[in-house]
Amino acid sequence: MKGTNVGLTRVSMAYRWAGKGYLAGDAPVGSGPDAPDGRFKILNQPSVGRIVVLERTSMTVVAMARSTPAGIWRVRGLNPSLRYMVLGIDDRGLQNAAVQDWVLPAIED
Repeated sequence: MKGTNVGLTRVSMAYRWAGKGYLAGDAPVGSGPDAPDGRFKILNQPSVGRIVVLERTSMTVVAMARSTPAGIWRVRGLNPSLRYMVLGIDDRGLQNAAVQDWVLPAIED
């Protein structure tokens, strides 16, 4: 996959997938039990893991990232009009992958 390294992220520079969209696993805003939390977790504990982003229609891998020990990750430079599948992978092989499907990126300001 051709692309550029951005920190721990590798994003395809293919024109079709390029844009101002991003996907991220950030710490929750607020402390309530319903606060959104997209961090990478293993057995409900924030962990280091691999994030793979596929363009949903073609199933082409367009980006990969590694989460921090706090489970936080971000992939920038995605076309915000496309839908993606996001895989969270435990590289140790102790847990099955987690999948979020038909994900639409947010747009960077």
